[in-house]
Amino acid sequence: MFEIPTLKELAERARQAFRVNLPGSDAYLWPNNINPTAKVFAGLTHEVFGFADYIQRQKFALTADLENLILHGEEVGLTLRPAAPWRGFATVNAAAAISFDVGAVLQRSDGVDYIATAGGSIAVPGVFDIEVVASVDGSAAAPIAGTPLDIISGATGDVIGATAQISDAAPLAAGVDVEDVETFRARILFRKRNPPHGGTAADYVAWCGEVPGVSFYQDRPTVFVERLWSGAGTVRLFPLMFDLYDDGIPRAADVQRVADHIDMVRPAGAKVAVAAATAVPVDVVIAGLSPGTSAVREAIKSELRGTFRRLARVAGIDQADSRLPYLAAPFSFSRSWIWQAVANASGEERHIIQSPTADITLTPGQFPTLGDVSFV
Repeated sequence: MFEIPTLKELAERARQAFRVNLPGSDAYLWPNNINPTAKVFAGLTHEVFGFADYIQRQKFALTADLENLILHGEEVGLTLRPAAPWRGFATVNAAAAISFDVGAVLQRSDGVDYIATAGGSIAVPGVFDIEVVASVDGSAAAPIAGTPLDIISGATGDVIGATAQISDAAPLAAGVDVEDVETFRARILFRKRNPPHGGTAADYVAWCGEVPGVSFYQDRPTVFVERLWSGAGTVRLFPLMFDLYDDGIPRAADVQRVADHIDMVRPAGAKVAVAAATAVPVDVVIAGLSPGTSAVREAIKSELRGTFRRLARVAGIDQADSRLPYLAAPFSFSRSWIWQAVANASGEERHIIQSPTADITLTPGQFPTLGDVSFV
């Protein structure tokens, strides 16, 4: 493997070259102008080496920076997934009759507006919801349930006596940021390693990955494909969204977004269903932990979260194939993985797993997630 010489090594080479090619000169004697000249040449040469190394890294999608990774993506028809706004509901508590028009503006304390996409009204004191969308894209505008909102415009009636806040109801769409560089890199690499074949399992993985919010990693699948799940020509897809939800399970609106996109790109004869996997929380009970410090316990929880994120799969009826790790095939979450995760925690010396007592066997469509972790 070629290694770029250090600046010191290049300066030494230049001094030696002057001694060889300029008889009577000696860059090691002082005073003379050969030594500083050698340092100047070394600096210029080192810059050229550095740029050549940069160019070498940009040749491959595996190591390219974002500006050149975008060009790699364009070669295979992939672009960065755009940001999208949060959509959900605002709850209005009215002291008297009030109505909201489409386009009514409610505002969070930091100045982010939530605009009504559907009107709503009430004729007597009470509580009702109106559908709203954030005025800006991205996760920063995704509010927490219960966040107070000021009524700015678009409302008539008893506006002064009314209050508004973000509803406890599940949002219709989570705010999504512009795709990060590593997710984009993973999609490009997957596309290069799995050229389109008109509807193979890999094609469906790639198509799901084009939808904002769907997770995509190099080291593990986050879209699972179940072929022939309901007869000839049928395909069922289970996308995961770890960047939006801790358990990775998409919500109904997210599933619909994926389904709408797949309907545009699927083969004409395919009957495709997009579904949210059913979470199966796995509670872990640990006994005899030594040392039982809070730091070790937190390290154990972190290791368990990483293990479930890395090894959990959506179960299905497809046929398992090591070459196609994204197939939804029969699956059970091994109890030994939990033992190993706890043993890997920093500071852990010994422990006993009291629960689960056996491997967790899953039925089609189920996905194991980490439940409560307790210590006895």
